Amino acid sequence: MGSRLPAERQLAEEFGVSVMTVRHALGVLADDGWVRRSAGSGTFVSRPTVSMGPSLTSFTQDMMRRGFTPSSTVIRAEVVTPDLDTVTRLGLRPGEMAFLVERLRYADGEPMCHEIGLFPQHLGALLQNQDLEGSLHRALSEHGVVPRSTQRSVRAVVAMNRECELLDLPINSPALEIVDVFSDALSRPIHYVRSRYRFDRYEVLTNIATPDGTHSADFDTADTVRHSDPAERKSSQHDFFGEQKEETGQPPVVSS
Repeated sequence: MGSRLPAERQLAEEFGVSVMTVRHALGVLADDGWVRRSAGSGTFVSRPTVSMGPSLTSFTQDMMRRGFTPSSTVIRAEVVTPDLDTVTRLGLRPGEMAFLVERLRYADGEPMCHEIGLFPQHLGALLQNQDLEGSLHRALSEHGVVPRSTQRSVRAVVAMNRECELLDLPINSPALEIVDVFSDALSRPIHYVRSRYRFDRYEVLTNIATPDGTHSADFDTADTVRHSDPAERKSSQHDFFGEQKEETGQPPVVSS
């Protein structure tokens, strides 16, 4: 990846076609994300990005739909004492534990996503004897627990050093962070998950339209865009996600 391709004329001579044919072929490859064209520098081999739209599909489904072979490595799976943020997001009762699953997700053997998910303990009990390298939502659906909606937030972050190592990225690389709180048909939270994706392999696509009868200048985005306060972000980070561990060197509190 990143190798520079020969000049168009050289490729035309090598394959016995016209320069226009080579130019068209390179244009198609560029549109599909397989090469990157830089004015004055040439054409370079690249990897296509994975587009993530506003659909309720799992990583496994998303990768298979795009022709990739998904796989996962389980880093840890354990019962933990939830912090206040997790209690609130999952609607846990006082004293209720949570089941944490940390995984590294792959596409065609390449690390794509570092994921930390938390479940209410009664749902975690359904997963403990399951194959945690596969789709956790599929495993839950076998017990009649099906995600029907999610509250999602997306932002750009600087990946922690450990995440850079896991995702095979240079230190201090950016990452695309997606936080989901999945709920069932009765609007009960069932899965709180934070995923950090490689910045060079993912993009988010969203279809946006103005409400009927309004002009674009009148479109109020206050309900869809939340300006997060830095102090709020700092206070809401979780030991489970490694933020405080990165700063203090202290591991998260867990209970087995």
